[in-house]
Amino acid sequence: MSDLSVIARIPKKDILVGGEQHSGWLPVGASMPMPEPIRTVSFSFEIQFDGSGFLLCYQSFDGKLYGDTWHETLREAQQAACEEFGIQSNEWQTE
Repeated sequence: MSDLSVIARIPKKDILVGGEQHSGWLPVGASMPMPEPIRTVSFSFEIQFDGSGFLLCYQSFDGKLYGDTWHETLREAQQAACEEFGIQSNEWQTE
């Protein structure tokens, strides 16, 4: 198992989440659920190096929302953070 090293982090960033329409299966005759409410959620972000690529890792402060994505380069990880969360390159704190 390779050691992960943190390359950059954002200790706290507030992100708007929600507003998505229901996209799953519904029984015949069921009413369409309302969209998820839009709310502000505080997240922490890290970009970690796993020995072969970069992980963009994120977790909400309440622990209910979290995930990671793998990228070949640091630039690709930062671009994904920008596209998904609106994080600009100057927001990252480097280790």
